[in-house]
Amino acid sequence: MPYYLFLSRSITHAQRMSRALEQAGITARFFRPPMGLTDRGCSYAVRVSASALPAARERLRQAGLQPMRVFYDGGDGTFSETTL
Repeated sequence: MPYYLFLSRSITHAQRMSRALEQAGITARFFRPPMGLTDRGCSYAVRVSASALPAARERLRQAGLQPMRVFYDGGDGTFSETTL
C-alpha cells in the first residue's frame, strides 16, 4: 500500500505531528525512519497513507508542524523524496 513518511527533527516533533493528525481522524504512527533516509541520529518519521495526504498536509499546516523532509513509498520498498 502506498504511503508517505514525514521526517521530523525529534521524537517530540513526531509525537506532535502524529497527535495532530490522529485528532483530525488520520491514522499516523511515528517511529524511527529507515536507514538511509536521514543522516541525523535523532530523527523520527510519521507514516501516513497516500490517500490521506491532502488532509494530512492541510492539518499539519494548520497546526504549524511542518516536516523536515517527505518521502513516498509506492509499496515496493523504495523511497523517493518529494515536496509538499
